[in-house]
Amino acid sequence: MAVALDREKSVARFRAEEFDLAVIGGGINGAAVARDAAMRGLSVALVERGDFAWATSSRSSKLIHGGFRYLPQREFGLVYHALRERELLRHRTAPHLVKPIRFLFPIYQDHGFGRFTMSLGLWLYDLFARIPRAKRHASLNAASVRDYEPTLSRNNLSGGALYYDAWTDDARITFENVLDAGLHGAAVANRVAVEDLILHDGKLAAANLRDLIGDGKLELRARAFVNAAGPWVDEIRRMEDASAVQSVRLTKGVHLVFRRESLPVRQALVLGADEERIVFVMPHERYVLVGTTDTDYAGDPAAVKTEAADIVYLLDVLAESLPGIRLTPDDVAADFAGLRALVIAGHNQSPSSVPREEVILQSQSGLISVAGGKLTTHRAIAEKVVNQVMRELGYAARRCLTRKTPLPGARPLKAGAEGAASSLKGLSREARDILNARYGSRAAIPAAIALQDPALARPLAPGCPAIGAEVIHAARNEMVHSIEDFLVRRTALSWRSPAEAYAAAPAVAKLLAAELGWPRDREKGELAAFMITGGGRIAART
Repeated sequence: MAVALDREKSVARFRAEEFDLAVIGGGINGAAVARDAAMRGLSVALVERGDFAWATSSRSSKLIHGGFRYLPQREFGLVYHALRERELLRHRTAPHLVKPIRFLFPIYQDHGFGRFTMSLGLWLYDLFARIPRAKRHASLNAASVRDYEPTLSRNNLSGGALYYDAWTDDARITFENVLDAGLHGAAVANRVAVEDLILHDGKLAAANLRDLIGDGKLELRARAFVNAAGPWVDEIRRMEDASAVQSVRLTKGVHLVFRRESLPVRQALVLGADEERIVFVMPHERYVLVGTTDTDYAGDPAAVKTEAADIVYLLDVLAESLPGIRLTPDDVAADFAGLRALVIAGHNQSPSSVPREEVILQSQSGLISVAGGKLTTHRAIAEKVVNQVMRELGYAARRCLTRKTPLPGARPLKAGAEGAASSLKGLSREARDILNARYGSRAAIPAAIALQDPALARPLAPGCPAIGAEVIHAARNEMVHSIEDFLVRRTALSWRSPAEAYAAAPAVAKLLAAELGWPRDREKGELAAFMITGGGRIAART
């Protein structure tokens, strides 16, 4: 079995083959659809005009969860299925990427969830997830809540609860779906834009593409097409039918990152602004992730960004709940903004009350469009979509394999594959831990690269939780073409360790230049571009 993605071979296949299925969009939904379809034996093409997980799928709250706040909205089915998928990811398909996180949820008399709602909700949460007794939620009185988190406001504090959920690297789990699609025979490529859709006798038959790296045009032919373009799903639909009505409502979610010294909380917290809105506070090593906002968005999806009002909102939530910690915009180490594609429901519904279920539509010409849903339920959404594709293609039902098949980093490398597991033994404990946490069983591949040159086994910058060999591995095997691809999406350093990511950028540029053959002016331009677009907010606050 191959260990790498090969973009040039994929683009050549786009030109030469007619596929069973073409998937437009390399976010989590498109990646999961491509993986499922390839595992069922379909010939699959996956194209992404940016990088994999470039938009929404790298800008989420990083949670794999049922969605406690959907219980008061009576979205019991959504929560149940999400929790079942959470447990599947944790214990079978992605245990190297999906880890448990314990939250403290304080309850106040004057706002947010009441004690009865909390108790009932968490009882259902544990029941749906079939949580072992030792991991079930625990109700706390006010004194116990203060013991766990002394920084919390004491005004009208009536109690709280401890409960478990899970979190992940959203971009990494998206990429592993892409990778597995490729390992099962799919042709996959980033930096390939869909410019037009082609109909033959009223049936969607091909797409005109532009290779944004090779700057060439090509035609991608397939018997079925899935549109998984996220916030751009309606843009793709209108390529096929200019009169297509809007199918999703876009809302913006903003997250802020703080140094632990600035936001010294002991626990991961759930702060209830009201019964519809909650804000997560999640410590991770030297930084704390805080989010999210939930406001309607009507602009260009590519231009979504954090505004001053978003920062003020989240700082106000923190100030109310953690009054002893005084934060200002200058304390923000990094931030990111993303868009959710939601079901269009009643006009008067607030963004937070709109259901998080997916939208699946099929046009008369056969284009199947999917948008929305939750990161947690990506596998189940893909199963629904591929079932529909199979029916459209007239194939007999083929069993979905994704429920039982681990992602690449959770299964052993094929015997004799590049980088035997023994290569890890030659690295320092710190380097081994870094690689195992990010790549799981595939850590042996960058480890083998590190053993070829001791300099590649060292951190990219002081205190940076990434080593030089990872850059080489990303360029050779993970279709990385820019500094941002590596620091924002393949490693998530931009939010996990923003100051260290900024400090590492010159080393990343140098290694990519050597590996990808960039001339000196290209290297300098790529570094400058990252500082402005990929790392500008990090730089401004470091």
